Amino acid sequence: MAKIAPFRAVRYNLEKIAEPVSVMAPPYDVISSELQDDLYQRNPYNLVRLILGKIEETDDESNNRYSRAADFFKSWQEEGVLVRDSEPGIYLYDEEYFAEGIGPVVRRGFLALTRIEDFASGVVKPHEKTLSGPKTDRLNLTKACGANFSPIFGLYSDPCCVLEALTRDASSCQPDIDMTDDDGVKHRLWRVTDPDIIEKAKELLDSKPLFIADGHHRYETALNYRNYMREQVGEYSGKELFNYVLMYFANMEDQGMLIFPTHRLVHSLKDFHLPGFLSALNEFFEVEVRDLNLSDADSRREARTILQQKGNEAHTLALYAGGQSLYYLTLRDPAIMDRFFDDKASKALRVLDVSILHRLILEQLLQITPEAQERQLNLKYVKNFDEPFDSVHSGDFQLAFLMNSTRMSEVRDVANAGEKMPQKSTYFYPKLLTGLVLNKIGDGESVVD
Repeated sequence: MAKIAPFRAVRYNLEKIAEPVSVMAPPYDVISSELQDDLYQRNPYNLVRLILGKIEETDDESNNRYSRAADFFKSWQEEGVLVRDSEPGIYLYDEEYFAEGIGPVVRRGFLALTRIEDFASGVVKPHEKTLSGPKTDRLNLTKACGANFSPIFGLYSDPCCVLEALTRDASSCQPDIDMTDDDGVKHRLWRVTDPDIIEKAKELLDSKPLFIADGHHRYETALNYRNYMREQVGEYSGKELFNYVLMYFANMEDQGMLIFPTHRLVHSLKDFHLPGFLSALNEFFEVEVRDLNLSDADSRREARTILQQKGNEAHTLALYAGGQSLYYLTLRDPAIMDRFFDDKASKALRVLDVSILHRLILEQLLQITPEAQERQLNLKYVKNFDEPFDSVHSGDFQLAFLMNSTRMSEVRDVANAGEKMPQKSTYFYPKLLTGLVLNKIGDGESVVD
């Protein structure tokens, strides 16, 4: 099963960086152009220059965002802004945030290296589809810099929470880093070099598969980079650092491990007619319409509560098409979905709320092809529950589909079946902060047994 290893992380030198939060960044794939500009201005050593450098008009094959990232990475180490730990360790990483309706939540995990495995081995299990463009981009960056800058978010299952108990004393000490990001999320990091704790972590993961929660493109990039390096060196033992990748490991049984929904906005539908669409929905769903006061926060909050309650009993999503009405769509019979999948598809995939939306509603009833969905020609994905109402009410979008969260058990079941969910099926919040630890893939270096 999963093989993990401690490593000598490259980290920001806190003697030279007075405000660590000024050099951190979210994952590259959630950084807008506006946020990119902001991060550039915050600190000349902000990690955005490595993970998502700006594109210049004069860029060519030898001078581009990847070569500049490599130059920054090298010079920052030479200046002592980035320093590498002297001995291998693992890094405990807690994120504390406020979840509406729950209160303060702490998600606990740790950062280490994991041996890269082909998906066919069943050791590492994906649950979402990937696109070629981001993988090419990340591979170019990895080749130029020889490093993992952003960890992959991995899940394992341990109902006994063994590692949490073992590391309780270590995480009760003063953390190496303690900061709060723009969203109010508190990030705390502890370096652990205790060989007993490291060995227990290795033993725990040695018997378990890993599920990719976030970072599918980064993991497939690591696979491609490993294969590229194996071709370059010819002979390899399997312990070289390019055979491993930086990963954050979290227990899916942890109470702080929550999945949030991603809602869908639909636009640019030609000749769309709401009464006809509602009539078509009636064949497959019990459609219940309720009044909604858009200007009243309590009314919107009640709408979310009703959606959650209905979702606990049956597969339900909500439709907003403007005005003061909200439609709750409850699938009449899960067997309905059998007609939209081939016989090989697992039941777990067929009856996901996102599968019901994408296969039945978007593809069959609204005639938005899978290719158009993948390219987001008619779709926009949003996290905030209130945003869809404002977007449709303003006329910028025609429809909004409000979703319940995908369950952790559904992620596990779909991944175990070797299948992929539609895009944006899961939203693991908060995102991992990029810049806490970096993994330098040093030439000729191997992992420590």
